[in-house]
Amino acid sequence: MQADKRICLTGGYTWPGRSAVMARGGVLISGRRISDLLAPHEEEEASRSADEIIDVSGMLIMPPLVNGHVHSTSTLLRGTENSLPLELWSYYAIGYGHGFSEGAARCAALTTNIEMIRNGIGGYIDHFPQTRFVNAALSAHVQSGLRIGFAPFFADLWDEDILGIPLDRDVVGRLTPRAPRLSSEIKSTFTDLTAEIRGSGEGRVALLAGPNSPQRCSDDLWRLWKDLQDTFGIGSHTHLLETYPQLKAARRRWPGGLIKALADAGLLNDGLSVGHAIWLDPTDRELLADRGVTVSFNPISNGMLGSGQKRIRDDLDAGLNVALGTDCSNTGGRHDLFEVMRHMLISGRQPGSDFDRWLTPEEVLDAATTSGARAIRATSATGRLEAGGPADILLLDLETNGLATSPKTLNSVVVHADPRNVRSLMIDGRWLLRDGTIIVLDEAAVLREAKLVAENIRFDASERLRDIRTFHETYAIWQRDMFSGRCCPTCGRVSCD
Repeated sequence: MQADKRICLTGGYTWPGRSAVMARGGVLISGRRISDLLAPHEEEEASRSADEIIDVSGMLIMPPLVNGHVHSTSTLLRGTENSLPLELWSYYAIGYGHGFSEGAARCAALTTNIEMIRNGIGGYIDHFPQTRFVNAALSAHVQSGLRIGFAPFFADLWDEDILGIPLDRDVVGRLTPRAPRLSSEIKSTFTDLTAEIRGSGEGRVALLAGPNSPQRCSDDLWRLWKDLQDTFGIGSHTHLLETYPQLKAARRRWPGGLIKALADAGLLNDGLSVGHAIWLDPTDRELLADRGVTVSFNPISNGMLGSGQKRIRDDLDAGLNVALGTDCSNTGGRHDLFEVMRHMLISGRQPGSDFDRWLTPEEVLDAATTSGARAIRATSATGRLEAGGPADILLLDLETNGLATSPKTLNSVVVHADPRNVRSLMIDGRWLLRDGTIIVLDEAAVLREAKLVAENIRFDASERLRDIRTFHETYAIWQRDMFSGRCCPTCGRVSCD
């Protein structure tokens, strides 16, 4: 669109975000910015100065959704193993990863971006494991028009060593690299990516340090993590305390607590976002909240992998900034934040619990928009509609599918909306989706290629998967010992004491 083109959206409802109310009104857009939020009586006058007037009657004008934890490569792994605990499932993910190429990584990112656009998601964090192919993924992200926090993995320690899983080391050796990249090589990659993003990222793509998880990084990589953060002035994204075995390993390595160790290392700050953070104690929550860390809640993935039930009400009460994530396509399913919002809404509704403290639709919608945007704010994402702010807009059809018979409220949006209600998506003043049609990508061509690439990856992995299946019996014995005496016979919850 021309730099100064003025677009007036009229006749709809607006929800600016956070604690604002949903009300009738419109929005005036000038180029890449929102000029004004319009009350109904202001729309006619604003329309006179507009180059284009769009009637959005029956629609909600709202901030786009933000996905706080994603691995784009997993979009090509749909329908593969998703009924295993995280630590065992991870070996399958590694097994499939051997079949990736530069073309596969680009195809996976484009496929993910198409799904995000169709589902009303205007920005997300791509915690990217295939570090050989970062440039291919980056080019796909730039092409998509989305706001992306791009966080390439690094790690140099392995679960079988950290957690003491007695697996066949010959098989493990064939699956995982024994010589991880040097710190100098990782820093060189980030140097190159910084230059590339400055040249082509259009302010919509931000580089993040992406340690796989703190326990999978040696002390040397912790120092590199701090160096990357300080040298490039970037934020970070990592997995954190996702499973009970990880909690036990963390307590052995950091007797004073992992969260305190991160704080002492200068890694706990408002530029950090973390995926999962299930196994927190009250002190952990307090410290994370005090330092402004964003925690991404991934309820479907957590449930699929049996990782634990996050105490999200406790997080919010502690003042934590909570976002929502879909995680991997082969654990969390669709990149559908409407579905994830409903899972968050019902989280913690245990029999006999205090229903006055159950999560509200407003808290859930805030997590999916404004709070999520904090994690990628380096891309100028705000998660709000405001005069002078970026022209990031989601148009949600309130007259179709589950919303057709619902009152026009935020409660209806959280409980009854789904991606079929997504009509249009604008990011930075540019339509990515217009009246149900993706503008920025050739959707049909990308999906045709993705189907073939995914089939090839599954075929390539078949022999490695047979090797991994030999782990199951040994892993099951290890797991029984790990959890022995820790499960509540009534609710099945594992004690974190």
